[in-house]
Amino acid sequence: MFSAINWKGQNQELLAVLVVDGPWTGETLRVLANVFDYVVPISRVPELAETLDAYLKGDKSKLKWLIDFRIRPAAV
Repeated sequence: MFSAINWKGQNQELLAVLVVDGPWTGETLRVLANVFDYVVPISRVPELAETLDAYLKGDKSKLKWLIDFRIRPAAV
């Protein structure tokens, strides 16, 4: 998870995708969905392929999350 946050923060146009297989709790998937643009069960990979194709052709609307790391002076 920390690696995904780091990569998204350093690469603003990175499309983060996690393909899951096996049992995951609903809460875990909700947390993952707050960082990854797409958290997709392996059974839905064919649908994901269409999204990836559109993104690779320039459709930036497929990005769901932007992580912006900034260092700013603290308000005193």
